[in-house]
Amino acid sequence: MSSFSCSIFSASKLTFRWTFGLTDEERVFLNAAYLGDVGIVRQSLEDSVESSLNVNCVDYMGRNALHLAIDSEKLDVIEILLDNLSFNCIEEALLHAISKGATKIVKIIIEHPNFMAGEDKLRRMGGGDAFFRLEEKSQFPPDITPLILAAHYNNHEIIQMFLSRNHTIEKPHPISCNCQDCVTKQNYDSLKRSRSRLNAYRALASPAYMALSSPDPIMTTFELRQEMMRLAEVEKEFKVG
Repeated sequence: MSSFSCSIFSASKLTFRWTFGLTDEERVFLNAAYLGDVGIVRQSLEDSVESSLNVNCVDYMGRNALHLAIDSEKLDVIEILLDNLSFNCIEEALLHAISKGATKIVKIIIEHPNFMAGEDKLRRMGGGDAFFRLEEKSQFPPDITPLILAAHYNNHEIIQMFLSRNHTIEKPHPISCNCQDCVTKQNYDSLKRSRSRLNAYRALASPAYMALSSPDPIMTTFELRQEMMRLAEVEKEFKVG
C-alpha cells in the first residue's frame, strides 16, 4: 500500500472514529461548542426539538459539548450549555474542569441554577450510592466526587468552594467492618471497594483538604498517618510500592 493510500486510510479511520454514532447535526454541534461558535450552538439547541440532535451527545472519547467548551475555555458557550444539558453531563464536565484546575469555570458551573437544582434533587433522593452505579463516567470512577477530585489535585481554591457548600469526604469504615453496607460492597465487587477506599484516603491525606477542613491539621495528619500504617498491614493496596 502506498504512503498516499495509507494517509487516506488513516484520515478515513479518524473521521470514522469521530462520526461513529453521531448524526451530522450532532457533529456540527460538538464542533461548534469546541470552537466557541455561539451562533451555531444556539441555533443547534433551538432546532433540537425538531431535529435528530441529542444535546447530551458525546464524541468517541466520551466528551460532551460542555466538556469540549471547557477544553477551549469558551465561557459564552459554557453558559449556554449549562442552560440546556442534563445534570449528568454537567456533573461530568465539572469533574473535567476540576482536573484542569479551571477555578473560574468550576465556580460558574456550581453556581448555575441547573447544577444547583440537580444537586438538590440528588440530595433529597438520598444521594444514591455511586459505588453501585453501572455506567461509570467517561474519565473518572463513579466514587469520585467533585471534592474528592479537588483534594486529589490539592487545589485550595476549589476545595474551599465545595467545603463552603457543605460537601464532605466520609472516612471509609474499617476494613473488617461487618455492617450491611460494607458486606454488600465487598460481595458485589471487592476490587471496586478497595479502589474507592484508596480514592477516599488519598483525598483525606491532601494537605490542602486537611488545612481547610480540620481544626487541628497537625494532629489530623499524625492520626491519619498512624491509621494508614495500620491499614498497610492488612490491605496491600496501602503499602508503598
